[in-house]
Amino acid sequence: MSQTSIWNIVEALSAFKAQKRRDANHEHALRELRRFPPHLLADCQRELELTVPERCACDGTR
Repeated sequence: MSQTSIWNIVEALSAFKAQKRRDANHEHALRELRRFPPHLLADCQRELELTVPERCACDGTR
């Protein structure tokens, strides 16, 4: 196996792990937000609406 194909495998694995880590962090943040009292969550709603579309544009899945 050539070095370039090994490097491509390593890059693909690294990208996969990074995406899984981002997804896990995102899910963890959503779980934490659900623990907020509704009156405090309303204060954060504006920031959430600004960040979620950026996430959608980045990975195209949400």
